[in-house]
Amino acid sequence: MNTRSLAYLAGATVLVAAVAAITLKRGEVAVRATPAGGKLFPNLSASINDVATIELKRKDGVTTLQRTGDAWGLAEKSGFPVEMASVRKTLIGFSELTATEPKTEDPGLYSKLGVDDPGKEGATSTLVTLKDAAGKPLASLIVGKDHASKSFSGPHQAYVRKPDETRSWLASGDLDLKEKSADWLDKKILEVKRERIRAAEIRRADGEALVVDREKPETKDFTLHDIPEGKELAYPAAPTSIADALGYLNLEDVVPATEVDMKEGATSTAKFSCFDGLTITVTTKEAGEKTYARFEASYEKPPESTGPPAPPEAAKPEDPEKKDVETKDAAASAKPKSAEEVQKEAADLNARLSKWVYQIPSYNKASFEKKKTELLKDKTAPGADGSATAPGEPPNEGESIPPPAPEEKPDEGSKPPPPESKPPH
Repeated sequence: MNTRSLAYLAGATVLVAAVAAITLKRGEVAVRATPAGGKLFPNLSASINDVATIELKRKDGVTTLQRTGDAWGLAEKSGFPVEMASVRKTLIGFSELTATEPKTEDPGLYSKLGVDDPGKEGATSTLVTLKDAAGKPLASLIVGKDHASKSFSGPHQAYVRKPDETRSWLASGDLDLKEKSADWLDKKILEVKRERIRAAEIRRADGEALVVDREKPETKDFTLHDIPEGKELAYPAAPTSIADALGYLNLEDVVPATEVDMKEGATSTAKFSCFDGLTITVTTKEAGEKTYARFEASYEKPPESTGPPAPPEAAKPEDPEKKDVETKDAAASAKPKSAEEVQKEAADLNARLSKWVYQIPSYNKASFEKKKTELLKDKTAPGADGSATAPGEPPNEGESIPPPAPEEKPDEGSKPPPPESKPPH
């Protein structure tokens, strides 16, 4: 072999070695990028507080959660607040997501796992991208179908794929990705418990008015005013149910107040007055199958005859020290708010509520649009003998109670003969 051939051979050897080194290097990077049994985003925990945007892309649209200061809002709903618990769960889930088992690299099989690009026809995947305040991506992942595990006690698992990798994975971790944009919203509108309510007044667009109230906080049931002749309450606590309307109040959706004219075509106006002066006015409007509601808070000085709830009387403590603390806590929680405190509460509520019109569920709609007839029934007809007392009911006050009938005695002839007496021995 001549010198030139040796040179060519040596050069080829060096080239092959270089190619092999590059190939191995690339393989090492790929393995390090997504190692089996390791975290998909090992560096995310260190920068999780830098996340300012969570973007979810699906075939039917985009959902964008954005952070402003310490608060998160939904961009597609003009920044309306979202549930912080869901945001934290998603961020922590991404930082702890683990590649459990490698799956297909064949794009033709992606649809079986649901890890196609979201823009592809028929795709069911979600492309989730976490970005910092400057818009720089910190993590990106295509999330596919859930894995049906035989063990219900294990961690949640789903098929995933990084957009810049062909390898798909079975991953363990809970990302809590909501299906609809509205599912991310903070659903609680407000909460005013029945204990605070003094009176409620519902005025419908047809002119009907319904008024219930009570004089003191200690009074359990509310009184319905102006009951028509021949009618009575369907049941004693029927008016009291209206006072619960603000106690369980959640939204289904929300729109900016500028997009819905609540003055035109309003269905009803409900006014709730509290013993401490807080007043909540609710205006509802029907729009097809949807019911929209606007909430306004104000302060109105309550009547002099009413007052705030008195602190509950403490029972004799079994454990003096423990009960003493519990009694003090109970008294503090029952302490009435001052007029200034209620005025501030009303201002804070208005600052939050006035920007929006809320779509409310049917059970809330029923409370704010209640008709008087829904609380009434026909009076019970008197008994067949003309008395007002139905069979089995106690007589009215002042009525005499007839004495019981005397016990019947058998006829003398029907008595059995006395037993024969035997002479003594």
